[in-house]
Amino acid sequence: MYSTASESAAAGAQSRDVDTPAADVVDSAAAGETIREAESTTRQRVLQLVVEEGPISAAALGSELQLTAAAVRRHLDAMTEQGILEVKNVTTRRRGAGRPSRRYVVSQRGQRTMGDDYLGLVKTALSLLQDDRDASLEAGVAAQPESNQPESSQPETTQVAAAALARGYFAGFEQRWETELSGIEDLDARTDRLSQLFNEEGFAGFTRLVGRDNPLLAMQSTQLCQGHCPIREIAAAHPVFCEEETDMISRLLDVDVRRLSTQAAGAHVCTTHVPVGRERLAAEQRERAAASAEAELQISAAAGATHSSRRVSGGRKRIVISPRQQERLS
Repeated sequence: MYSTASESAAAGAQSRDVDTPAADVVDSAAAGETIREAESTTRQRVLQLVVEEGPISAAALGSELQLTAAAVRRHLDAMTEQGILEVKNVTTRRRGAGRPSRRYVVSQRGQRTMGDDYLGLVKTALSLLQDDRDASLEAGVAAQPESNQPESSQPETTQVAAAALARGYFAGFEQRWETELSGIEDLDARTDRLSQLFNEEGFAGFTRLVGRDNPLLAMQSTQLCQGHCPIREIAAAHPVFCEEETDMISRLLDVDVRRLSTQAAGAHVCTTHVPVGRERLAAEQRERAAASAEAELQISAAAGATHSSRRVSGGRKRIVISPRQQERLS
């Protein structure tokens, strides 16, 4: 049965729908857009932290980003369903044989969504091919087709080509970054600036300080990390790209570095060990050795002056004899 009260309620609702100002509708849409932008920004922050700190737990993410556990898990679940993140079950010593802890890392699909730099590689490859063609034409030598080459020489040719491509690719970064790092003497500051340059080029660069509470200076180091590798698939097929990148880092920092892990080999983060403490210890030892050498030089100079002052004309030495020695000689 249709009552009067129901009719009044329906009329009131219809009246509200009709009388709702357009400004309120616009404000509501704007508010919804603002919420969506905030959600997107928070999700990017969560993803960036997983890139830098993964494998990382939801609790650690919430603590770092100052978000509630429910908010963090909402973003983590969404990105896990999209295949951007994946879960790793980690059993720590504190947990023992109990339930493993869930840790989040960026998946291979997630790495692809962060972008690749194969266009840069293609440009470098085409440039190298053009240079080789020009050099062959100038020498009057026609390039032999690869299909006509012996099978045994083809893998070697591929390796040589990959090495040349890797050098050409990273040479562009090195030329630009060398100027940026030229005025930074401190190795820690230099490494931190290099991580920023990696980050600006899409490598998600950051640093980790290791062993800073260790009393032994030589045990202190910095880890230069890259949470994303735009060329990881090619680097997986041709490890020479990782080797060339490591050599570039060593030249830019002017110190011997060691690669601990690479995404091309299956790790979630590319990590390069920078021996900051060892270099500082060596610098201190060089300073002490220089100071000691300078002190010895000053002592030698002073001794030489005293020795020469005791000389008399004719190049003979003046001998000082005590009265008791004189009595014995007489």
